[in-house]
Amino acid sequence: MNDENYRGKNCIIFGANSFVGKIIGKFLAQNNVNLGLIDLKSYANREILKGFKKDNKIIYKIVESGNKDEIDEVIKEIYKNFGKINYLICSFYINDIRNKIKQEDLSLKTWDNLFQDWIINYFLILKAVVPLMIKAEEGNIIFINTLTGYTGEGEGEGQIMVNGSIHESGCSSGITGMLTSIAADIIPQGISVNGIALGTNYKNDAERMLWAVNLWLSGIGEYSCGQILRLY
Repeated sequence: MNDENYRGKNCIIFGANSFVGKIIGKFLAQNNVNLGLIDLKSYANREILKGFKKDNKIIYKIVESGNKDEIDEVIKEIYKNFGKINYLICSFYINDIRNKIKQEDLSLKTWDNLFQDWIINYFLILKAVVPLMIKAEEGNIIFINTLTGYTGEGEGEGQIMVNGSIHESGCSSGITGMLTSIAADIIPQGISVNGIALGTNYKNDAERMLWAVNLWLSGIGEYSCGQILRLY
């Protein structure tokens, strides 16, 4: 992976303190990408700043879940510091929700909280960043998702995973639908949005995950938009 593809680029990572967010953040920092790291207040941890190269510009911000005004202000501040946003990674705290949410908990509050924390915040981050990318006429976006409840796009492509709760499965399907729906709208603007759907043992699969990130960000997959790499 050649850092010349990344040097001097700027990236926002939502869900920076998630397992996936930390892996991707360190990979991009090693390749000389400036990072705007964003976490939800309930998952935040400033300790993630340790270990980054000092010659990278790193900004860490914490937002309240579902707070559009707060998210907009944070994006504006990062943009002002960087001058341009080349990449957006929307990750999520998958392991945390699996530990917190039990399959038998079908309360409306549990549904509402996860829907807001995951889908609504992806949408709000996207809504704040995409206009900046449109202005620059370029940008690459990655949605991190899971394979739970994934139905595929054609005969034989779907596979139902059983390790997540019904809540996770519902939100996972929603993220897939959101990604594919917005792809057609932003292709003409010079922006791509693609996804990575993680399997059961994603924590032991960091190498393939970073290979997928490199595919979507480095220019290798330049002509792809609305595609999802499923790491079974």
